[in-house]
Amino acid sequence: MDRIRPALRLLGIVAGVYLAFFTGYHLSREWAAIRLDTVRPAYRHDEFIELRLRSRDPQLRSLWAAQPPKARILRSGRPVETIGGLVETALEWDGGGSAWIGRWPCPWNAEPGEYSPELVAELPERKAPRVKPFRIERRRPMPLPPRFAAVTWESPKPLAALKVRAPDGSLKDWRGLLDWVEYAGADAFWMLGAQTPGFVRGETWAAHNLPLVPEVAKECRRRGLKFGVWVMCYLTMSSKKRVPGYEYALEIDGDKPKLTRAVSIRDPKRPKDVAALLKRFAAIREVDFIGIDYIRNALGGYELLDDFKADMPGVKWPPGFDRLSREQRLAEFAKRKIARMDKPFIDAWQWWRAHRVSRVVREIRREVGGRKPLWAFMLTWERGWHHGQDAVMFNDAGVDAEALMMYEADSLQYGQIMKDWRGYVRTGDAQLIVGDIVDWPLHQRSLLGPKEMTRRLNAAAQGICTGAPAAGIFIHDLERALNGRLGPYTTRDWMDEARSAIRRFKESPRPAAALARRT
Repeated sequence: MDRIRPALRLLGIVAGVYLAFFTGYHLSREWAAIRLDTVRPAYRHDEFIELRLRSRDPQLRSLWAAQPPKARILRSGRPVETIGGLVETALEWDGGGSAWIGRWPCPWNAEPGEYSPELVAELPERKAPRVKPFRIERRRPMPLPPRFAAVTWESPKPLAALKVRAPDGSLKDWRGLLDWVEYAGADAFWMLGAQTPGFVRGETWAAHNLPLVPEVAKECRRRGLKFGVWVMCYLTMSSKKRVPGYEYALEIDGDKPKLTRAVSIRDPKRPKDVAALLKRFAAIREVDFIGIDYIRNALGGYELLDDFKADMPGVKWPPGFDRLSREQRLAEFAKRKIARMDKPFIDAWQWWRAHRVSRVVREIRREVGGRKPLWAFMLTWERGWHHGQDAVMFNDAGVDAEALMMYEADSLQYGQIMKDWRGYVRTGDAQLIVGDIVDWPLHQRSLLGPKEMTRRLNAAAQGICTGAPAAGIFIHDLERALNGRLGPYTTRDWMDEARSAIRRFKESPRPAAALARRT
């Protein structure tokens, strides 16, 4: 036994040496390893995918300091082209994170699923990065009632003093509005709850109708109607009474910046004020929906230049642009945008604005909470991109129903709008509600009269997206139906057509495809 112990000790020493050697070898390999991944494992369509490259190898750090690396994104092994024609994005050193960081804007309505980053950089022999894939995911919105239909009321008139000619010809108070909602056969009444500025200088909200919102909500519940209330977000109703504490958007007038009456979408205070009011509405038990409108840079938007330039990768700027004064840069930026000749630039600008507004939606949704569905009114030119809006991005940011304003277009333009949307959105990408407006001039004084509204609504309801009809329709709005530009027709004529469109929508068969959802 005494002779065995030295041999065992020797064996232990040898094993220890080998273990130390292989542990050191392994640790040295780990220490010098190249890792390429994303900051988070999953992203949504309104976000930049945040790429991250890490290595402690001093040789690589020195190499990449002289020639910064790039990365691209692969889907099924193939490079993906994203916004503005971007394929490769530059990675920049972030000392705080001890990594090279890059931003890759998620493509418009990218297919959900797994993607993988790939390094585009010079590497020493036998050096390959350890790559970790990521996912692009969709948010599932809160569902609407089947074959949903709403009638809106977009008016700041004091409800307490309102006189409404009801469908039976009698003169009523604001309850007459609900008579028309019932007459049309709609499920819900959506009303404008507040807009800016107030009636007193410096006041944020015109608050005269706020005390009546709970009463309207209760009356809707008593009648079996759903009730929704929305807030006017970034467009204000006065260029003379600006609310202190807000940054207002800039327009360009004769090469000079000029303030508009719209709050800038980069203002940090406005989303908090909107959320606080929506939270107040959402706390009312009988309120079923909350909504937002002008959730975009309603006017101007040139004050966003520096933020856009700092955020958006791949945009090419003219030589000497940074040496211009801010006023000159804004003027040059406006000319480039208005000319719309540089398609990659326009694509980048439109995506970035939708991304920035989606950030606002995320903040509002977070502050208000998710108990009640949130809807947003959206313009429809170029799938909403022309106005810095995108249905898929808004869905992922927290909008449950997107009320598409299918108006202010002639018949030919309407056909193009329908074609653009049908080729872009499929069932499950977003929950779309299509709407038309009670307004004869906005239907080009059609000889069909109000029937042109019905024709367009029927077409949009059945054909706005691939795979199934729209999730709902809406009629905009009772103020226009009662007091608007009706042409040689009556309120009853227009509301009869609204009733016809709603009935047809509710009676149309629901295809099996509507029950499926893209994952």
